[in-house]
Amino acid sequence: MAYHFAIPLVAAIVTLVLGVFVFRSAPSVRLNQAFAFLAATLALWNLNFFVLYVVPDRDLAITLTRAFRTGIVFMPAAILHVVVTMKARRPLLLRIVLIGDYLIAGVLAAANALDLLVSDVAQFEWGYYSVRGPLYNLFSLFLVGNFVIAFVLLIHDLRTSNDPRVRLQLKFWLLGAAVALPLGCTNLLPNYGIPIYPLGNLGNAAWAAIVAYAIVRHRLMDIELVVTKGVAYTAVAFVLIAPAFTLLLLLQRLSFGQVHPDFSAAVLAMLVAVGVLFPMLRFRAESRIERSLFREKYEYRAALGAFTRSIVRILDRERLLRELGATLQSTLRLERVAIALLDEGKRLYAIRYAHGAASQYQELSEGHAFAETLLARQGAVMRHELESSTDLIERTTVAEFCTQNDWEVCIPLTAGGKLIGFISLGRKRNMDGFFAGDLELLETLAAQASVALENARLYEELGKSEEIIRRADRLSALGTLAAGIAHEVRNPLVSIQTFFQLAPDRLQDEEFMTTFLGMAASEVKRIATLINELLSFARSPTRSLQLVDLNDSLTRVVALLDAEARKHQLTLSCALSTDGVHASADADQLKQVLINLVLNAIQATPPGGAVRVTTRLIQHRQQPFAQIEIHDTGVGIPPERIEHLFDPFFTTKDKGTGLGLAIVHQIIAEHGGSINVESKEGQGTSFFVDLPACEPSAALAYRSEDEIDAELVSAQYQRKAAS
Repeated sequence: MAYHFAIPLVAAIVTLVLGVFVFRSAPSVRLNQAFAFLAATLALWNLNFFVLYVVPDRDLAITLTRAFRTGIVFMPAAILHVVVTMKARRPLLLRIVLIGDYLIAGVLAAANALDLLVSDVAQFEWGYYSVRGPLYNLFSLFLVGNFVIAFVLLIHDLRTSNDPRVRLQLKFWLLGAAVALPLGCTNLLPNYGIPIYPLGNLGNAAWAAIVAYAIVRHRLMDIELVVTKGVAYTAVAFVLIAPAFTLLLLLQRLSFGQVHPDFSAAVLAMLVAVGVLFPMLRFRAESRIERSLFREKYEYRAALGAFTRSIVRILDRERLLRELGATLQSTLRLERVAIALLDEGKRLYAIRYAHGAASQYQELSEGHAFAETLLARQGAVMRHELESSTDLIERTTVAEFCTQNDWEVCIPLTAGGKLIGFISLGRKRNMDGFFAGDLELLETLAAQASVALENARLYEELGKSEEIIRRADRLSALGTLAAGIAHEVRNPLVSIQTFFQLAPDRLQDEEFMTTFLGMAASEVKRIATLINELLSFARSPTRSLQLVDLNDSLTRVVALLDAEARKHQLTLSCALSTDGVHASADADQLKQVLINLVLNAIQATPPGGAVRVTTRLIQHRQQPFAQIEIHDTGVGIPPERIEHLFDPFFTTKDKGTGLGLAIVHQIIAEHGGSINVESKEGQGTSFFVDLPACEPSAALAYRSEDEIDAELVSAQYQRKAAS
């Protein structure tokens, strides 16, 4: 065979390129340095065989290979060096062994210069090959010994390492060794009288590639997947290529009377290359051709694919249905689209979104043959398939139902093995059919839409649960407030009652009627204010963002809780900013936050202490923020408890639910703000609430989040419908 030199030459180039690539990826890393040195020795080893195969002059071949073998003798030490460097900390004994390895390699290099390793070269079918000298057995022992030590170290590291990435790297190294060692041993056999073709050049190139991948690549493939794919490719290639290659050999013999080795090897190499490259190139070619020649189809499929990937982020069910229907209608250019969902209470499917002419049936019972067919098929159903079905019910009842509603394709929406709805599509405006690629994409979209609808349903239920929890928290605080206010109302009522008891006898007393009547009116007004504040806090409002004066809100909260503070023998005071502090917030939710925090401060402070509420404007990341500080002189919070303060159900009170601060944290987060805590045991605690500040003039331009969302969705839908 005339081209044996090509194998070691290609292997030398591959290993050298891999060494340079790994070294350049991280030049300062010791493992990369060690691998680069090993790649250099492997390249010299391959060049040694290249010279033996390609140089016809015997003396020149001996001279050149003597130089290249200098790299070969250092290869075993380089292999062990790479394995030892793989782990940062190694026993001192291993380092001593590695130093001894390089000393032995140096001695063998000197012996090689004196022709004590290889004494001559002999002619084989594939070219010259080394004839072992007096110390060649020592080199063989040195090579095999280093292989064994390296293999044992890899196994030991795999068993003892607790780093998942390192363990995966080691598996790749062992896989490379499993490929390279059997092939590498074939290069020693001709020196011992066994005329087998040496394949070690292929083995070391494969090992270097696998190790380089494991060193450089941060996101490694699963080793089991690599092995599975490798075995599968090999098996399929053998099943397909082996018969074709055997037929080729037979045709050569029949046509020319002999088999030409070079031609046969070249054809075999081409068959392998075609088998490897064809799948990769086919997908790329299909994509480019479709993009160039059938751009419209490519674009609408790309648009549907992008929407499929993003749909799970939509948590509002009505918006989800609008987006889904509008996207299908605009991308596929459909005459009609209908999306139905299951109403579990009524046990029927109701059309929740429709585009185009109205469907004849707006509701469908859960046990209808159409619904049962969709659930049974678990995929897209086409009307013409139903019309030609062997099933009588499908061919008549179900097909007729689709015809009456002008539905061409119906796709089920399933969750947990249950049909939760369906998507029905009419004809395309350009009268194109629904192709196999369309149906696959629609089935994928329906699967993602089913997940998104379930997520939206769970999100709605979660919102209801959160509202119940918030309401319970408000009622808990309300009970505390009511107890304090009852005491506050009792005192003014005593004054008013006294006034009315004395009034009949002192109607002519001008001073009494003037002074005490004014006092009674003032007490009535005070009672009315407290009750109004209490009723305002007690109602369960829907969220409505508006411009809120934080100073005014705090003043109201302090007035509401002043009785509770005096009951605990505390001083409750305000230190409000004179600049005016405003934020975009829900006034009732913000009041709930402040009442929670101030109540907690009151309950955490012993008699004689003080609670102070402060407002100020601050700058955070060059943005203005309104800050509210609630400071108490209580016992403080231990550091280990601070990080758990906002965890649900975490409480330091004997009768607390652990939900108050969790709700506070969530409300503030929903407002785009943050809450922080500073506390020193024995000195007190400060809660800092930071909310994005707003100028008072922003009130005129402000709209609620729901209004903005509705407007954006409407505009987006109108744009899609118009296109």
